Amino acid sequence: MDTTKLWGGRFTGKTDPLMTTYNESIHYDKRMYIADILGSKAYATSLHQRDIITAHELSELHRGLDLVHAEWANDTFAIIPGVDEDIH
Repeated sequence: MDTTKLWGGRFTGKTDPLMTTYNESIHYDKRMYIADILGSKAYATSLHQRDIITAHELSELHRGLDLVHAEWANDTFAIIPGVDEDIH
């Protein structure tokens, strides 16, 4: 499992552990997973309606989001402490 922060590629030093702890809200945010997934599905649908993504791409996005939803619902979504800061 990759432990690289999504936004960390342009930095050369490590994040101060105090800042990591301060910035991490995933354990609070995880209560919002359903709303976040529904919002992502609605956004993908909007992109398809405007011909920005294809029907196949929309289907793949929805399928992937359904898999993420199932992992959260079954409490099998892997949260990496110090890497996964928030629900988004």
